[in-house]
Amino acid sequence: MGRLAKRPVRAVALASAAFILALGTLVAPAGSKQADASPPVLFADGFESGTLSAWSGGTGLLVQQQLVADGAWAARSTTTGAASYAYRTLDATTGEMTVRLALHLVSISGTSSFNFLKVRTTTGTAIAELYITPTRILGLRNDVTGIATNSPNTVTTGVWHDVRLHIIVNGTASTTEVLFDGATVPALTSNAANLGTTAVGRVQIGENVPGRTADLGFDTVTVTGSAASPDPVLAAAGDIACDPLNPNFNGGAGTSSNCHMVTVANLVLADPAITTVAALGDVQYECGGLAAFDVSYHPSWGRFKAITRPTVGNHEYIASSSTVPATDCDANGTAAGYYIYFGAAAGDPAKGYYSYQLGTWHVIVLNTTCEKAGGCGVGSAQEQWLRQDLALHPVACTVAYFHIPLWSSGGRASPNARALVTALYQAGAELVLTGHDHVYERFAPQDPDGQPDPNGVRAFVVGTGGANHTSFTTIAANSEVRDATTFGILRLTLQPGGYAWTFVPEPGGSFRDSGSGSCH
Repeated sequence: MGRLAKRPVRAVALASAAFILALGTLVAPAGSKQADASPPVLFADGFESGTLSAWSGGTGLLVQQQLVADGAWAARSTTTGAASYAYRTLDATTGEMTVRLALHLVSISGTSSFNFLKVRTTTGTAIAELYITPTRILGLRNDVTGIATNSPNTVTTGVWHDVRLHIIVNGTASTTEVLFDGATVPALTSNAANLGTTAVGRVQIGENVPGRTADLGFDTVTVTGSAASPDPVLAAAGDIACDPLNPNFNGGAGTSSNCHMVTVANLVLADPAITTVAALGDVQYECGGLAAFDVSYHPSWGRFKAITRPTVGNHEYIASSSTVPATDCDANGTAAGYYIYFGAAAGDPAKGYYSYQLGTWHVIVLNTTCEKAGGCGVGSAQEQWLRQDLALHPVACTVAYFHIPLWSSGGRASPNARALVTALYQAGAELVLTGHDHVYERFAPQDPDGQPDPNGVRAFVVGTGGANHTSFTTIAANSEVRDATTFGILRLTLQPGGYAWTFVPEPGGSFRDSGSGSCH
């Protein structure tokens, strides 16, 4: 625990009347966002141990007893050009936090500002920092936008100041709030800042950039906030489980090149961060029979059935097969096995389309076996439902998935989803995930006509769930990455305001693809 929370303030000479302590707690100004809040303490400095053992790393910063605000020990940065700082990697990231500290400026010189407080991501990317100019002006730099702002406030030498930085990381609607000696600094306070979308994972005091000259004391450093809820992770793949009568089924173990549904499913089981599974159609060959589901899909991908939100493929609707082995086909062609197996999670059996929320994202599942869904074209019931659903969920980030791709280099693309993709594009949707071609392919953002558009829809074909591979024919426009030899899953981290993707191959696979993007 920090000293401000563990005991009353001892009698120390505080030359600044603005640095007010009452019963061990710094007094917050009336009307402050933090005035009445008591969020949990994520970190306290531990200076009373006489060491920096509570911190994760750093260099040049000393714990000493000559310059102290409270207790017997405090930290001091005395540098004439070398880095002098300490940082703490938080036990859990947070999207909203406050760093509060006592700051004592002895001196500053040179031509460069001294950054005395920085907040970073867990990997060390700077988000924001407070600094003092050579003329002792307090300022804030937004490291995401690169904008530095000076305030009218002067950091007086020879006294202890109460400094607080409160931030909320929320893309272009982020918040910065700076309080100095108990009063909000309007020039450094905004509820429309852009701090990106990655939560805070590290706090630093002192300056890590060499060439700066200053002498400062730090005491009573506390970090408060709530641990951020982990961003949801969606695992996606289609074209999954072989028919039990397939010669390559091999008791569920498959062969070297076919029926890898178990090994691909193991990727999901090995990743506890995955919150939802998007099964992208043709999840059970040859015809989605319930008996085939029970023997093939269920022992493999059925192990995470409780978190699966599927989309129906064309194979689930096959009524009979005379060319390849097929188990328990629905003679009526209604995909009965699929809808019975997944139950309510598959949506209305007469439609096969539905939507749900996943974190800050809206997720839409469509049915591109159009004749079974009442059509997919302009004015169809599905297209009208889609437009209404989009209007009812005007969120910043939307992803849709269905089975048959509008774009693919594998030869199985179809224009039947064009009206649906047009509605998604016009509503500003970010991502479309499909299967059908048994390959992996990533496209650059584009409009429904296939023209490059940085504000368009980014599409993935992920027909790599385990059944078998097909090949590429003519390379489609805007295709960025392709692979037709690797089974695996697309792992999507759905962040507030953005997303990150990774193609994860089954063991032994060397192909990978990863990247990130922002919502429109």
